[in-house]
Amino acid sequence: MSEGKKLMLFSHVCNTRSITGAEKLLLFLARKLSLHFTCTIVAPQEGKLTKLAQESGIQTILLETPMLYIMCAPNENLSREAQRLKSDPATACVVQLLERERPDYVFVNTSVNVIPAMAAKSLGIPVIWHITEIIRDNPHTASAVAIIDRYSDWIVGISETAVAPFRENPVEYKVSLLYPSWGADDFRPALWSDLRNSKRKEWGIKADAKVIGYISSFLIVEKGADHFIESVAKLGKLNPGLRFVVIGGEVDRVYYQSLKRRVIDSGRSSQFIFIDYEEDIEGAYCAMDIVVIPSLLSEGFGMTAMEAMIFGKPVVAYASGGLREILQFTGNEQYLVPTGDKEGLTAKISELLVSPETSDHVGLENQRRVEAMFGSEAYETRLLSILGHIFSLSGNPVPMEEMLYTPPIDIVPVPDDQQSPQGAPILGRRRRRRKLRRRASLRKRSRVISARKRTGRKIKRKSRRIARGRKRVRRSASRRR
Repeated sequence: MSEGKKLMLFSHVCNTRSITGAEKLLLFLARKLSLHFTCTIVAPQEGKLTKLAQESGIQTILLETPMLYIMCAPNENLSREAQRLKSDPATACVVQLLERERPDYVFVNTSVNVIPAMAAKSLGIPVIWHITEIIRDNPHTASAVAIIDRYSDWIVGISETAVAPFRENPVEYKVSLLYPSWGADDFRPALWSDLRNSKRKEWGIKADAKVIGYISSFLIVEKGADHFIESVAKLGKLNPGLRFVVIGGEVDRVYYQSLKRRVIDSGRSSQFIFIDYEEDIEGAYCAMDIVVIPSLLSEGFGMTAMEAMIFGKPVVAYASGGLREILQFTGNEQYLVPTGDKEGLTAKISELLVSPETSDHVGLENQRRVEAMFGSEAYETRLLSILGHIFSLSGNPVPMEEMLYTPPIDIVPVPDDQQSPQGAPILGRRRRRRKLRRRASLRKRSRVISARKRTGRKIKRKSRRIARGRKRVRRSASRRR
């Protein structure tokens, strides 16, 4: 640990059932950095991320903040929306948290998590901004880059594709690459054979069947599950012994039902298995023979591809963003397919199925090359270089004009007997914020009603005075007659 320095890491999400690639990367990095800092992860709610962090001895704090999602796909409204966040009550809440915790550094995960960076820079706390996704290239990309540049002291990207928008002066001087990796305790090679057999038995798949797999945290259009189904269903007609496993949570019911209809329409329903959530992801990879990643989204890296290679599996993928990088670095260029080319996917998978020897050789080479390129030794070398930059950061303050600090939001630590089940402070909970907003709204409404009443009383008094004056005029005129 570096002289007890404190590092606060902000996550933009914390899913309850599964964990996304961005969350995995943050947790892995927090574990590594906890050897050099006292680390705290700030997440919007309790979930898999906070649970695993606490099991690793990393403190967690719950605090939800709005995301600026158009950072990934910038448009003409970006600068205005970023400016609006400065006066958002959540920004004041983060400022108060930072003033209380006094971290030496703030680590912001993903480009959409803007508020923690703004809050930290307003206090002069050095900000390390972790770019895990692709910022779309369009006429407004420079605006997104400018925001990240203004509110960061160092930028860490997970691939060349992810940091490409920052590779121009004057931003490039503070950009580093840190490819994802994995820990020695994350996987258990000695158990892989048993895990393969047990998982196949659980799925109802024979030991000698060929299994082609698709894995995603969630089944969304951008991840291309429909492309996977269409591509492998053609192979299923030629080889009824093949089995196809689709792993991913349902978030869009219409899209999910469309996937099921595609399977039914293909006439290969008996060959497909849908799994909403897989707790034993290690067993899932072991049970597969080929992993297909037909992502239509320009990926920041491609965690699924890396993980499949760790297990010695051949990977066929669309050349989308970072997926192109990882397959090129591991000598798998021939298994890259132009994004959207479903016929190409079918052809590449078929090549591996026709020659089991080739498939086995590719898998073993993947295992060797992924270790050399992204294993612990390569990761530690890159991380130490980045730490050298972090320790030299001074954190020049960037003031936020017109930031609202009232009404103040209570983020005082709660007593131990009111801690959450996992031990995280119940901080910034939705219920508490809703209550605070309701109170503020009631106070505002009360002030408005009171003002209206006062105005009404004034109008009534004035009306009475006018009426009395008119009566006096009429009486005076009557006497004169």
